Amino acid sequence: MSAVVEQDAAEPSGPASPPRVLIIDDSEPTANALSTVLRRADYDTAIAYRGNDGIEHARNGSFAAAVVDIHLPDLSGLVVSQKLRELLGPRTPIIVLSGDTSMTTLNSLSHVGATYFFSKPVNASHLLERLREWLDAARE
Repeated sequence: MSAVVEQDAAEPSGPASPPRVLIIDDSEPTANALSTVLRRADYDTAIAYRGNDGIEHARNGSFAAAVVDIHLPDLSGLVVSQKLRELLGPRTPIIVLSGDTSMTTLNSLSHVGATYFFSKPVNASHLLERLREWLDAARE
């Protein structure tokens, strides 16, 4: 299987193509479920199951936002978030999603450029609502 899975909501038909969200999570069921939720809300998604694959995809693509798990098999999600911030710029939402709610993790988020933290299991409607807010703010 490919390290990065493209999952488009629909073929872009002109300049108003759906925003793309990069999902980096080593749990295939979690990544696929999140992709399904986002695609139903009219986002395009790309999934990477390893941190380095996600970074490489961000380097070669254009993304409106990223969702990153903390515990990945090759790199810490905190390192991945920091690299994504460098690649995607200061206004792109980087959402950290993890079951790890330790103070060490939570205190590290602002230092690596994460926009927000959601604990697993995530409330899908809350995630979508916040994502829309951040993307609207980034366009202003």
